[in-house]
Amino acid sequence: MKGLTEEIKYSLGEKKADLVLKNASIVNVFTKKIIKNDVGIKDGKIVGIGRFSGEKEIDCSEKYVAPLFIDAHVHIESSMMTPSVFSQEVLKKGVGTIIADPHEIANVLGEKGIEFMINDTAEIGADIFYMLPSCVPATDIDDNGAEVGVKELKRLKKYSNVIGLGEVMDVLAVIAGREDMIQKLELFKGEIIDGHCPNISKRWLNAYVDAGVITDHECSTSREALEKIDLGMKILIREGSAAKDLKKVISTVNIENSHMFCFCTDDRHIDDIIGEGTINNCVKKAIELGMDPIMAYTLGSYNAARIYNLHDRGAVAPGFKADLLILDDLNDVSINRIIKNGKEVTEHRIFVENKYIFENTIKISEITSDMLKVKCEGELINVIKVIPESIVTKKEVKEVVNDGEFVTEIKGRRINKIAVFGRHTKSHKYSVGYIDGFGIKNCALAQSISHDSHNIVCVGDSDEDMTKAVNKVIQMGGGIALVCEGKVMESIALPIGGLMTNMNPEFISGRIRRIKDVLKGKGISGGVDPLITLSFMSLTVVPTLKITPRGLYDYNINEFIPLFIK
Repeated sequence: MKGLTEEIKYSLGEKKADLVLKNASIVNVFTKKIIKNDVGIKDGKIVGIGRFSGEKEIDCSEKYVAPLFIDAHVHIESSMMTPSVFSQEVLKKGVGTIIADPHEIANVLGEKGIEFMINDTAEIGADIFYMLPSCVPATDIDDNGAEVGVKELKRLKKYSNVIGLGEVMDVLAVIAGREDMIQKLELFKGEIIDGHCPNISKRWLNAYVDAGVITDHECSTSREALEKIDLGMKILIREGSAAKDLKKVISTVNIENSHMFCFCTDDRHIDDIIGEGTINNCVKKAIELGMDPIMAYTLGSYNAARIYNLHDRGAVAPGFKADLLILDDLNDVSINRIIKNGKEVTEHRIFVENKYIFENTIKISEITSDMLKVKCEGELINVIKVIPESIVTKKEVKEVVNDGEFVTEIKGRRINKIAVFGRHTKSHKYSVGYIDGFGIKNCALAQSISHDSHNIVCVGDSDEDMTKAVNKVIQMGGGIALVCEGKVMESIALPIGGLMTNMNPEFISGRIRRIKDVLKGKGISGGVDPLITLSFMSLTVVPTLKITPRGLYDYNINEFIPLFIK
């Protein structure tokens, strides 16, 4: 088009559009109604709703047309895919825009890891906007591989697809007015600042919101969501691979407050993305749970666009990007075709050559089984209790059985051993504990994915299997290893920061499914995604009891606690 005058001629229908979706049932996110009409598209933009003719026309007489979905908060690294591959995979599921926080790779590789994410783009894929990591490391008690401070944020802020400050997990630093955190908040004053504040007190929440934080994705109850929207926070309803909060929170949303909510996935594995999708899955589940379909589509698109100031997308209306879904069935989110930037998307995937070569980020040498032995120091022990479909844990106290020197058994249900090895230096800082609710038998699972510091974490019931699994991860330079009775059953190398690979997604997804299938036969507890759940057992900014290379950490009292109760 040659300027606004020319554009108006297309809007008036005086000139043929590039593409017209004829006789479509259009999801109107403004009026929450379905309207029947044509959609005229020129140069990747919607020029009008009415009666149009086009160079290409698609008959949508029996179809619905809705805006492409927006994932309001996601860590791409958790999919194990690079951004260029990830963006193509989620587009096939109807997601046209991603709001990503690259703090996983930042905790391993710092500024250069973030720049890799920003620059790794595909010609055809979902648009990616970035929120710069605010807490690298997550807190001052974490042992990670790099730091990202104010000077790094200032340099990274220059990128055009950077739109705000990522989740502020270190709530204590905000409340205490710690200088480095205040500088970060002031650097993004008036812009979008994401939050992360599970179970925060009302008094602290006032200060947190006053500091400029406008969103939160950690609500796991309706009460918590209502408390936060009362103070003006926008709630990102999360449905990831481990944290599944949608069912718990969705009843909070009504016609009066729906503009305060949108959907996000946060952390979602490659096999779940390929199998179920991402935001399309959120919309479908919300409808199944009783939400009005048009409201669900609005949360999945328009609301997220408004929250993140992306005013050119999220609706089917003149002036908006022609990022559109053509659907056979609205309730089932049955996708017929995808239109991105005014063009139909094909199944063809473009692999982007990885121009970035990172050093091996696994700095430690191989471990020995003696390191996993637990010297008995009492009769009672603190144990991490896994909560199904959640990244939150509980603290339990269990009785131990010992041989006079070492713990040989924990009384109760099947309790596994868990260990974390710091991988970012050669110091071999590590700790060993116990975990209830994983439930695996005669095997061990190890990985270099453990939020947010991404040390090597391992769970199992045999010191020998755990040792072999950890050492396999070390030998691969990062990745995932499953060992059963001395045999490596499956392994996946993740050479990019120990978090990602640019290998074929279906290939990686197949291996992930194999790991999960083997673990099902080894007693994995219901409602537990073994890989994602294990990855969150080291995250100290989520309640309650977690394990780090420094030992057991109790979120509720903000202190490390001993393994044994004396």
